[in-house]
Amino acid sequence: MKRGYVIGLAFGALLLVVAFGLWRGLRSGGAVPARAPVIGGDAGGLAHADPASEQFDASELAQAASAAAAEPGFQALIVMRHEHVVLERYGHRTAADTVIDSGAMAQGVLGLLVGIAARDDFLPRTGLSGFRAEHLRGAIETAARTTYPDYLGRKLWRPMNAAPAWIALSAPGSAAPTDCCLHARVLDWMRVAGVLLGDGAFEGTSVAPEGWVARMLRPVSADGLHGFGVELAGAAHGLEPLLFGDAFFLRGPGHWRLVMAPGAHLAVLFGASGPAEAAGDWDETRIANLVFHALRDQPAPNAPSSLLQRLVPAH
Repeated sequence: MKRGYVIGLAFGALLLVVAFGLWRGLRSGGAVPARAPVIGGDAGGLAHADPASEQFDASELAQAASAAAAEPGFQALIVMRHEHVVLERYGHRTAADTVIDSGAMAQGVLGLLVGIAARDDFLPRTGLSGFRAEHLRGAIETAARTTYPDYLGRKLWRPMNAAPAWIALSAPGSAAPTDCCLHARVLDWMRVAGVLLGDGAFEGTSVAPEGWVARMLRPVSADGLHGFGVELAGAAHGLEPLLFGDAFFLRGPGHWRLVMAPGAHLAVLFGASGPAEAAGDWDETRIANLVFHALRDQPAPNAPSSLLQRLVPAH
């Protein structure tokens, strides 16, 4: 009896040691990364429409979808026109509600938020030169007396009814980066596109101030290829330039691109898990151009070449 009692105690002690080791392992290896929440709305579904009703040639659009799906590491292709989704395709365990790290696409969100801060009299509408992400974050946080993630959630993310998101932090309590690390649902990037295409409004809600997107599309770099948080058409590398001269885009991680054509009120989100090659090593215009070619009512060649020209004549 005594020997069995001793064995039982030893076995119990062993279990405690194993359990403690597992607990420490889970704490060190499976810890949730430091993050700052971004509040959102109820994330109600976006409006959908038949491609033909939005003037797409169904056969050509299907070819564009097939070409996208054949890309290595294909994850998503979403096409939206006039705030209506006309095509959704997903692959590699990706769906509409999959949360992705947006990489540098977050710069477009910052660009919009600066306009909102200017509307709130937190920042000047003029005199904003260049695009210095950390400087802009500091200015917003100081003037608004809140954190960047909180201001983003209250002023942009929730008003456009996107699902709650989060920003990865380098350490608990550290400042939130503004030029990367925004983790959000795939489909909610079409809401961002809608605000950019709608001169600050989406689904009948004014989110950013009228005329601000035109300001974002003015070149801020010496080479004239980069706007205020966005990439202009000339910055895209591919075998062919983007079909529409007024197009602009957000360049995400790997092969994620969100391309918008204001003249056609069209947005194309393509995502694939390819490596982030040097400029020119991956054709980032091909899929968007295939979608553009599927339009039966393409803008006239002599149409204004930019949203800025349409909103502010003589520019």
